[in-house]
Amino acid sequence: MPMYGSGYTFSKPFFTGWVTVGIIWIFCSFGAVGLFPIYEGRKTLIRTLRFMWLDVTGRWHPTTLQAEEVVVSGEKSASGDITPPEKDTPKQNTSG
Repeated sequence: MPMYGSGYTFSKPFFTGWVTVGIIWIFCSFGAVGLFPIYEGRKTLIRTLRFMWLDVTGRWHPTTLQAEEVVVSGEKSASGDITPPEKDTPKQNTSG
């Protein structure tokens, strides 16, 4: 950007090199910003696309998942509905 405002007259070899460096910079930026995140998240992306495909084709639907039922003192409740009982606090040694 500073080269635009400087009023510098480019020679043909300098301009060719400047454009070449700019194109290389664009491809490196595309790799770092566009391709690398896709590579890093490939497992999540594949899983998400697979679930979307199964939902679109009707072979799986998110509402078919049910919460695990937990039996606490003879009553069934969905996981996360109850507060776990308090644990006994450890006794401190009072000798001394």
